[in-house]
Amino acid sequence: MDFTLRQSTVPADSVVDELRAEGISYEDIRTALDLQATQRQSGVPVLPLRVICGLEQHKSTSSNVLLNATRAIVGTPKGGRPTGGLHITRRKIWANSVRTESAEEADFAQRLGNDLRKRLYVAGELTFNLGRKLASEARAGLRTLTEREEALVQFTQSCQRVLTAMLRREQGRKGWLTPDYEAIMSWTGLSRSTVHRSLGILKAIGLVDWIRRFIYSRDDTNGARSEQTSNLYRFALPQWLAKLIGLHVPIPDDEEVRRETVLEDHAAMLANTSGGERRRLMPEDPKARTDLANAAFRLDQRQRLELAARECQKNTAPLRKSIYSKKGEAESAWTADTFSPDGPRLA
Repeated sequence: MDFTLRQSTVPADSVVDELRAEGISYEDIRTALDLQATQRQSGVPVLPLRVICGLEQHKSTSSNVLLNATRAIVGTPKGGRPTGGLHITRRKIWANSVRTESAEEADFAQRLGNDLRKRLYVAGELTFNLGRKLASEARAGLRTLTEREEALVQFTQSCQRVLTAMLRREQGRKGWLTPDYEAIMSWTGLSRSTVHRSLGILKAIGLVDWIRRFIYSRDDTNGARSEQTSNLYRFALPQWLAKLIGLHVPIPDDEEVRRETVLEDHAAMLANTSGGERRRLMPEDPKARTDLANAAFRLDQRQRLELAARECQKNTAPLRKSIYSKKGEAESAWTADTFSPDGPRLA
């Protein structure tokens, strides 16, 4: 597993083992280490792993709300959906399936822009050529393949055909691409096993992702029923792959700020939900969880600075003149002690 643990100064046989013994997963430890790296790069104090993972309280007198959102995001266990079995309607449904026409399904659907679609077409061809080159160098003993390069070596012409066919059909569906295996087989002319293997390779690289879905219906005759249906697919071009094949386009500063704001709003929403709901809504992707943890940390730091700069009654200087007289009677705003605009005291 390509964890950040190897890049950390924390000994693997001490703190990490203690965190594992207390029920912290490797993914959450990796997220905490990535957050520590971000803190070092930003020049802010680096918090201990036990504090980030929510096992200890942060000892600070400057703010009582420090790292509330960060602790909530990082301390959320991974995976909150059922691991399989029967649905509530006693019908077999794949694990992590979402109901059609639900909010989760709508949030997953993502329409491709023309620029990204063109880059994905080119990425399929360049990835295939790069995979052949890496395989040739590995056979000749010229290089040792990394985990990502091994995934690129498995990218075959069948993967390229599946990717191209699905991109063409997505264009008129505005992000709602829901073909079954038989439809993809008819588009590409490939067998079912080849389509299944190609989709797995595309998902491992990060070019394709999907969610399983089921249809829920209810009538007076049969009662409630649920049936598994086709998956919902979406596409993406991973940044590491775009840099590797020469298709990386730097993100504009305003777009980067907008994405950070969206992530901070999402992290604040998750931090304010209950533990069970947060566990259900947290993404499974380790990178997405790390991005949310970093966004929560930025949000906590900004709230800490705002709280320190905010005027409060403890630190407010006393007023020069009280609005009440010594007898306790309220005085008017225009009294005999008030100066006129030109300076002399009014009688």
